[in-house]
Amino acid sequence: MHQVVLTYDKPLIRHAVRAFWWRVVGFRFIAAAALVSIALVISILRGDTSWRTGVLATILAITIALIVAIYVLHYRNALQKLTAMGKPQATLSASESSLTLSSGAGSATLPWSAVTEIWRFESCWLLLFSKAQFVTVPLADMTAECADYILARVQDAGGKVA
Repeated sequence: MHQVVLTYDKPLIRHAVRAFWWRVVGFRFIAAAALVSIALVISILRGDTSWRTGVLATILAITIALIVAIYVLHYRNALQKLTAMGKPQATLSASESSLTLSSGAGSATLPWSAVTEIWRFESCWLLLFSKAQFVTVPLADMTAECADYILARVQDAGGKVA
C-alpha cells in the first residue's frame, strides 16, 4: 500500500480548474465562437436583421455563457471543497484494489475502475470519474513510486492516461 499526504491551496486549485477548463473547452470551441462572432459582425454590417442574425447572436451568447460557466462552476465547487476540508490536506492511500482519499471534509474509497482517465499536468493530476467530475492530486508531495503505482493501477483497470 502507498500512502501520501497531499497539500492543497488556492493557486493549485486555480491551476487545476484552468487546466480542466482548457482541456474541455479547448482551442476548437474558442475558434468556433470566433467564427460565429465574425459571421454575426458581417451579418450586422450588411444590415441583415433576419432571423439568421438572431440565431447567430443567440448561438454566440450561449457559447460565451457556456465557456464562462464551465470555469466558474468548477472553480466555485473546488473552493467550497477546499474550505470544507478545514486543514488543506488530504491523505491518499493506494492499495491493490482501491484508492482512498480522506480529509477533514470526509473520506471516499473507490475501486480503480472508477477512475476513467488521468490528465497529467505540471503541478497536479486530475483523476476523472466522469466527463465533469474529477479529483485534483497535487504532485508536490507525491513520490515517484506512488505516482507510478497509481498510473499502473488505473491502466490495469482500463482507465486512460493522458
